Amino acid sequence: MTNRKDVDDRIELALDADTLWKGAVTLMRLFLGAWMVVSGYSYWAPHFGLLPAFPQPLGTLPASNQMLVTLIDIGLFDFVKTIEIIGGLCLIFGIFVPAAVLLLLPVSAMVFYNAIFLNLRTDRLFNPTYMGVTCLYMNVIVALSYVRYYVPMLSFRSEPGSVKDIGQIAHLIDTRSDRANS
Repeated sequence: MTNRKDVDDRIELALDADTLWKGAVTLMRLFLGAWMVVSGYSYWAPHFGLLPAFPQPLGTLPASNQMLVTLIDIGLFDFVKTIEIIGGLCLIFGIFVPAAVLLLLPVSAMVFYNAIFLNLRTDRLFNPTYMGVTCLYMNVIVALSYVRYYVPMLSFRSEPGSVKDIGQIAHLIDTRSDRANS
């Protein structure tokens, strides 16, 4: 009979390239998700009488200001900031991550475009502390790490499925729920 004191309770972690890659991607996913949630919150907070985490920047140069003000005026900025919160929460909680990463990619691209091309901050193109560029870089790296989920969508020729195929969504959710409860 083995005495409880004799059992080695240590958890061993193999520090191989795959483990380091997954750890780095997980940290990027969490950081990107948190940044998106804070950015979305900062926009929406004043609408509900709350203090933002930081004030919504409206661009330092005229082209950037014009783009951001126009997005606000036509109501598209509300949509973008809502997408930031939804996508960011998905990344933080690790749900629908491949879809959330793709959902946030256009947002990250616009942040990058605004920061580099409209605000002329090319000097920060490789600055890892500048989220105007880093959010796109992290988004692309995280998306690439989930490439196995996108490959099936790259069918050269495809045709629409039947109405019955929509039922696969419920089946997929039930199947994953059963696995999580096991």
